[in-house]
Amino acid sequence: MDKDNQQGGYIQKATVVIAVFSLLAKILGLARDAIFSHNFGTSVVIDAYFAAFRIPDFIFNLLILGTFSVAFIPIFSQYLAKDREEANRLASSIINATLLGILFLCLLALVFIDPLVSIIAPGFKGEARHLTKVFTMIFLASPIFLTLSSIVSSMLNSYKRFALVSLAPVVYNLSIILGVVLLYPKMGPAGLALGVVIGAFLHFGVQLPQLFSLKFSYKLILDRTQPGFIKFWKLYWPRIFSMGTGQVTLLIATFFGSFLASGSLSAFYYANNLQSVFLSVFAVSISIAVFPLLSDLFNKKNEAMFRDVIAKTAVQILFFIIPLSTLLLIMRAQVVRLILGIGQNTQFTFSDTKLVSLTVGLFSISLFAQSLIPLFARAFYARHNTKTPVIIGFITIAANVIATYFLVRRFGVPGMAMSFSITSIVELIMLTGELRHKLGHLHDEYLIIASLKIIISSIAAGAATYVSLGIVAPVVNMQTYLGILIQTGISGIVGVIAFLAAGFILNLPESRDLINLSRSLGSKFARPLNILWDIWS
Repeated sequence: MDKDNQQGGYIQKATVVIAVFSLLAKILGLARDAIFSHNFGTSVVIDAYFAAFRIPDFIFNLLILGTFSVAFIPIFSQYLAKDREEANRLASSIINATLLGILFLCLLALVFIDPLVSIIAPGFKGEARHLTKVFTMIFLASPIFLTLSSIVSSMLNSYKRFALVSLAPVVYNLSIILGVVLLYPKMGPAGLALGVVIGAFLHFGVQLPQLFSLKFSYKLILDRTQPGFIKFWKLYWPRIFSMGTGQVTLLIATFFGSFLASGSLSAFYYANNLQSVFLSVFAVSISIAVFPLLSDLFNKKNEAMFRDVIAKTAVQILFFIIPLSTLLLIMRAQVVRLILGIGQNTQFTFSDTKLVSLTVGLFSISLFAQSLIPLFARAFYARHNTKTPVIIGFITIAANVIATYFLVRRFGVPGMAMSFSITSIVELIMLTGELRHKLGHLHDEYLIIASLKIIISSIAAGAATYVSLGIVAPVVNMQTYLGILIQTGISGIVGVIAFLAAGFILNLPESRDLINLSRSLGSKFARPLNILWDIWS
């Protein structure tokens, strides 16, 4: 079999596994937000709840989430290919050192909890400040379990095992939902926080059996002389200064949002969670799947294949993200009302819908940039280059602080989303320029032509969706949940069909492949129905 096809087949299978579980996790995430919005709306409790994540998340993201895997996987993969026992020793040493660091920082945060809460949410007073403190103290247990979980995930990804890694967020979100439904009525706000900690523990526990089934042997050692251990920290330390602009944006948003009216932070986080669904399912999942392959290609000095994988993966991401962000932009009010305004006697008002939908629309403008940033950043990490993304990250963060300061004062919550979108596009431009400089080219003609075809097809989809919304609205009762659901469902289907049809006419390979796949699946489902019809006849 052709090597290109083998590599492509691996990426597709891994992406499907990750995307399916990511979609399930995001569906549960939307269900979580729907339950929150139904019970609390945009209130002080949810403002404090979201704000309280900032300190634990900052610790976790600083040391682990945007840091650990990109430094660990390339080195661990090298050791794994040569000597499994040495790979286990390396992993054990890194686990022990990292866990000690996380424990120290969590204890330090607990000791200085009062000044830290004042720093992240200086505008909170009274109940908002008290709840933020209580939530934060409980949440500080979660980075410990999530750190262990991320280390296990990185090891399983190195073995090219993605299923249980992708299942972990599903379990995590399910636990948070149970915290709202079961624990909150009995324990009050502490029950919400406890659901998060239990979820973090299960996030780690669900992956552990598979790691040991792969004959991982944990050792209570800290071998600081091992070459791989030294190389890991050389790659690791520069990376902690670039935690990902998305996470830093949440810190910035919490700081400025604490001075706005009650419920402002809730609106921002609801909007961010909605727009991030597409990002996680179609962009992050593909980037995670392709990262071990990019590391292998760089280790083998196969630059031609490295460029091919980057270009083809970028087009695959844009093929899904651009049309979906277009549909989200046009149907943002319907989507927000359907997900966050569900149920009778909901606390999520129509004014909340208006504010969140506007914020979602501003987020959706930069979804294409947000979707390519994880891929292009991982391209640098696969090449053992953490310096370039760090510098670009610093520039982006500085720009975000300045833009947020001015835009929030004028536009409030939507200003935070505007700032995020602007700086995300700037970050993508800088990453693309540097990546082209390092690689010589990114198959520029292929990328430009494919992107133009996707954009034209998305415009056709957007136009068809907009017209469909207007046609369906007078036919259904738009004052009911069912009426909005019918309008959104029909318009969304029309938009997808228009996108695929336009892509087919423009000879976009991804559209053709998706249409052929739909036909194939349709014929398989239709065959049993035809047999039943023949028997009945």
